[in-house]
Amino acid sequence: MQHLAQHIHANVRLPKITYHFAVKPGEVFYWDCTPGAEIRTLSERVWLTRADCDYDYWLEPGGVLRLPKHERISMSTDANCAAEISVTCDYFGSQHAMRGWFDRVVSVFRGSRQGPSLRHM
Repeated sequence: MQHLAQHIHANVRLPKITYHFAVKPGEVFYWDCTPGAEIRTLSERVWLTRADCDYDYWLEPGGVLRLPKHERISMSTDANCAAEISVTCDYFGSQHAMRGWFDRVVSVFRGSRQGPSLRHM
């Protein structure tokens, strides 16, 4: 049974969610990104700084930056108008969170727990 669960974990494709927002000229916008997040600039050139990185990024319209780990970024634009940006990430926050959820569901069907527990987020 454990082999089956590992196989399912390896093949689970998490749903994605995309946030769209605009950054006004002169404004600095902060975002906490989950592992695997993709930041895409849709219109104007965008300046990005990663908290744990020694250098900055300039993304031209259509440019994408993929973040391998959880980190905080700051964004701004030097354009004369607002820059449109999208951030796409896993809907469940991370594959680790999805695995925990899946393991809890499997444990319910195995009878190792009385039932699912609910908690406020």
